[in-house]
Amino acid sequence: MAPGELDEVWRVLGEQVQLGIVIYQLRAPDDDESLVMVGANGAAAAFAGFDVRARLGQTMAQAFPGSTPARRRLYADVVRTGRAQSFEVDYQHLGVPRHTFAVQAIPLPHQCVAAVFENLSAQKDQARQIRRLNTFLDAIIDNMPAMVFVKDAAHLRFELFNRTGEQLLGLSRESMLGKTDYDFFPKDQADFFVAKDREVLASGRLLDIGEEPIDTATGLRWLHTKKIPLIGDDGSPQHLLGISLDITDKHDAEDALRKTRDTLEVRVRERTADLERQIDERVRAEEALRNTEAQLRHAQKMEAIGRLAGGIAHDFNNLLSVILSYADIALGELRPDEPLREDLSEIRHAGQRAAELTRQLLAFSHQQVFNPRVLDLNQTVTGVEKMLRRLLGADIELICLTAATWRVRADPGQLEQVLLNLATNARDAMPGGGKLTLQTKDVEFDEPYAREHHGVTPGPHVMLAVSDTGVGMERDTQAKIFEPFFTTKEKGKGTGLGLSTVYGIVRQSGGHVWVYSEPGKGTTFRIYLPRTTDVEDSHANGQVQPDSGRGNETILLVEDDEQVRGVARGILRRNGYVVLEAASAGEALLISEQHAAKIHLLLTDVVMPRMGGPQLAERLRARRPELKVLFMSGYTGEAIAHHGILESNVPFLQKPITPDALTRKVREALVARENGSLPA
Repeated sequence: MAPGELDEVWRVLGEQVQLGIVIYQLRAPDDDESLVMVGANGAAAAFAGFDVRARLGQTMAQAFPGSTPARRRLYADVVRTGRAQSFEVDYQHLGVPRHTFAVQAIPLPHQCVAAVFENLSAQKDQARQIRRLNTFLDAIIDNMPAMVFVKDAAHLRFELFNRTGEQLLGLSRESMLGKTDYDFFPKDQADFFVAKDREVLASGRLLDIGEEPIDTATGLRWLHTKKIPLIGDDGSPQHLLGISLDITDKHDAEDALRKTRDTLEVRVRERTADLERQIDERVRAEEALRNTEAQLRHAQKMEAIGRLAGGIAHDFNNLLSVILSYADIALGELRPDEPLREDLSEIRHAGQRAAELTRQLLAFSHQQVFNPRVLDLNQTVTGVEKMLRRLLGADIELICLTAATWRVRADPGQLEQVLLNLATNARDAMPGGGKLTLQTKDVEFDEPYAREHHGVTPGPHVMLAVSDTGVGMERDTQAKIFEPFFTTKEKGKGTGLGLSTVYGIVRQSGGHVWVYSEPGKGTTFRIYLPRTTDVEDSHANGQVQPDSGRGNETILLVEDDEQVRGVARGILRRNGYVVLEAASAGEALLISEQHAAKIHLLLTDVVMPRMGGPQLAERLRARRPELKVLFMSGYTGEAIAHHGILESNVPFLQKPITPDALTRKVREALVARENGSLPA
């Protein structure tokens, strides 16, 4: 090859390689600054950020002002010693980002040295990214809630062990790395681990071990482990990855569940009988949920209707007070043979029916005045037995089974009303005769039963069951029977309030009512009332008997309804009382200040604008300690209980008022030795 051809080969080679090449010649052997650039390839220009070849003939210091004397001496020493040098250099030129280059300084003939450099920036960036990724992965592995470990395939020595594994086994990773299971676990347990490891490495497939026990420093733990082979470049497993989740709590809970399953199954069978033997657990749960939702919707609907009934009670009772009182007064003024007497009697009778309807509305909304006592349900059943036999007639057999030994707290009058309402419905359901059974029994509700039945509280209860052998009911009818004004009877034979009254009284007594019926097989109502350990006060029924309805005492009458105030004033004055009347609490206070003589009784409405009856009574008693008080209200028991009346033992008159009721209550309040403490 001719010399010119060889030069051409080297020129083409220098242009094609991806390495930058710059050639310097040391003009003066002892002068480092005499390095002159005599050659460069295109890659050198790309790396440098400017046309290097335009600076041929310049010294190294001129061509690359950023070069240091030490760097120029290094190149000069390569020329002088004939030995190549390798080093890295950071380089930055105007408009070109900083890069790191690997440089080979190679000695050449004719006092020349070649600087061959390769851009390492991409490799450096990649190395940094790998380090960051490794740090990131280490953090993830260390903070995973599962134990993570890696073993080598040849000897099954631990090569990686995370922090969760340290906490689980009570061993440090430093003590684990490089060792095998036999260094830490009993031989039989280590044999199990190693056998599973070998199985995974031999099959090349993941192995899922749902439960495996392991002895640790903190005791026996249960793990859910997955073992995965890590395949190398040659296609064979090189390592084994293990991930173990601590499931001890779950395992213990399932074990406890298994131990109690027999007991639970017995309880479930007792609760659900044949139905639960025919349906699976999922259907049972959905059915229970639907029942609970239905009970809740029913309770909410009843509560909403109850609030509506309570809202109209006040105005309705005030109107009835006027109607009934004036009817009674007018009847008292007429001779027995007066033609108008019959019309007034009809008005009075209609008013009484309206008052009874109001009481039934309040009963179903469990907002009527509630006077509970400690009761023996056996005695309650016995007490109404004779009346029920007359009610049922000769073609219906009445059976009373009284086995309860516990007591309850309830209003005896309301409880008798419950029995009468249920017995009346049972009689109507057995037009051809039949059997009515009353039963009492002590029962105990546990927590699971209470959770499955809305409104039921766990603990001891007394059951009162009323069962008939009548026509029974369809399921759709059963879902509506406690709704007010719902009835299946013919027009004029029922108000639709009987069972809603039962519902309200039972709920107000803290209990719940359950019904079961099948068409053609009869109906059973079961009422559950909470057991009480209270002892009945021997004086609970003691009442001071008034001498008569008349008197001559001074009464301060406070009522914001003008019509009610007028009728009450007339009744009291007709019976000999001196009446001071006020339309508000403020007016009553003013009258009390101006009236120097004794005021014997404060007769006041409970709920009034700005200042209610209890607050007025407290203010007046501060100045007149001997003053006796009688409260009255057309609001529901719930509303007046909010004002503390029902708990304070003070006399109370529920509207609508009548002349007899008003004069009797006034007389009772006046002759009572104690008038009770005022509500706080």
